[in-house]
Amino acid sequence: MKNIFTFIIAFTLMISNYEAKSSHLMGGQITATYLSADTNGVHYLVELTAYRDTIGIPMQATAEFDIHKLDTSGNWNFVFSQTVAYDTTSGGLMTSVNAYGVEVYLFQDTLTFNDTSGYFSISYEECCRNAAIANMSNPGNESMALTTYLTIDNHNQNSTPTFITPPVAYLPSDTIWQYNPLPFDPDGDSLSWSMTVPLDGNGIVSGYEFLSDSLYSNLSGIFSLDSITGSLSWNARMSGNFVASFVIEEYRSGQKIGEIRRDMQFIVVNDTTNYIPQISNMQSIPTNSGGYPYVILTAGQSYQLHLIGNDANPNDVLTMNAYGEAFNLNLSAPTFTYSLTGNGNEIQGDFSWTPDVSHIRSTPYITVFRTSDNVFNHDETIQFEVASMTSSENLNQYTSNNIYPNPATNNFIIPLSLESNNKVSINIYNILGSKVSETKKMHLSSGNHLIMKNIDFKKGQYFVVVENELGEIITSQKLTVTN
Repeated sequence: MKNIFTFIIAFTLMISNYEAKSSHLMGGQITATYLSADTNGVHYLVELTAYRDTIGIPMQATAEFDIHKLDTSGNWNFVFSQTVAYDTTSGGLMTSVNAYGVEVYLFQDTLTFNDTSGYFSISYEECCRNAAIANMSNPGNESMALTTYLTIDNHNQNSTPTFITPPVAYLPSDTIWQYNPLPFDPDGDSLSWSMTVPLDGNGIVSGYEFLSDSLYSNLSGIFSLDSITGSLSWNARMSGNFVASFVIEEYRSGQKIGEIRRDMQFIVVNDTTNYIPQISNMQSIPTNSGGYPYVILTAGQSYQLHLIGNDANPNDVLTMNAYGEAFNLNLSAPTFTYSLTGNGNEIQGDFSWTPDVSHIRSTPYITVFRTSDNVFNHDETIQFEVASMTSSENLNQYTSNNIYPNPATNNFIIPLSLESNNKVSINIYNILGSKVSETKKMHLSSGNHLIMKNIDFKKGQYFVVVENELGEIITSQKLTVTN
């Protein structure tokens, strides 16, 4: 923590004499949510979320949205503008941050589009960006420009994509770090995301350098955006303030119908005393052919996942939260809680879900699990696919009860019932996620089985994972060893 505050003091001195016009904008995005349509037009809730540091002059009390429409000749024609006051309940510090103030402002209002069909842009521009941004040549004189593109069709509701997880501000240098903003479309449209160059009012900002450049990224973790999960990963080479810009494109029936841009500023600190928190047993999660953590669930069957959060700093207080589309389901949504394990500051996150048949689909539910020590955050992403009983028929052939004895000393028993002959594997992982025991596929006949497993483990907590011959998890249970 001392190193973080040292960095903040230096940062303050560096920009304290910068011209007063600077608002020290750090990032933001514009979203548009369909509300209704009537004879007056189509009504949208338009929201600008803006982030800034607390060293600049007070934030402007209003934001101006400019609306343009694309004509058949490819020209953008001005339609109207609307001045929106910021929500007075916003303007507070970003949550989960106690090292340095980052303020969040929300500007929102209902916009009515009298023209009920077409391709529209919603734009916002304000001066100036944070003068301390390292990967731009003259950030203090650059405005921040954001534009969201939206297809309006009175007969087909459409909202822009949004982001589910809260943004983060800080990360340590020379450490592999992950963050997933979790792009999501409320209409179920397909999304594609990519990195791009930030904009000001005159186009792209001057002298921008991507964070994937070797100047900013260590070879062990080049700044990248995963095209499958939307997760960012980075091993920053230096401390400082950096900006990255992302575009989320929205497609319906193969046609692009919208686009949203998000600018994000990352504050990288050279802090060798405060370690980043981790989820230590991710290796116990099954993976798909692409190597991504991937769990197949069967509709109507209960599933539980236990994640262990650790931090090398024994005095840090940890939290763990989960984010994803599944938590917003109206029926049988999953639950997530976390609690102390009693082993120092270690915590256990408990994810539980009994998906409904209405949740069955081929596209997985992307879920982010975030550990935090109130300064640094680290995200892990797991994909959950909900399948039908027929497509996961093999799972119905198994019944597993709780392992016993638990706690155990030198052996334990797994009760297992099979309806037909099959192969079963048993893997045991420690709390760091490392596999400490492996029993390869055992050929078992139909009927009831008591599988005894001899162990010679150190005292502690372990995870016992039983899989069928397809690699599907039959049961995953926590085992306590007390010898």
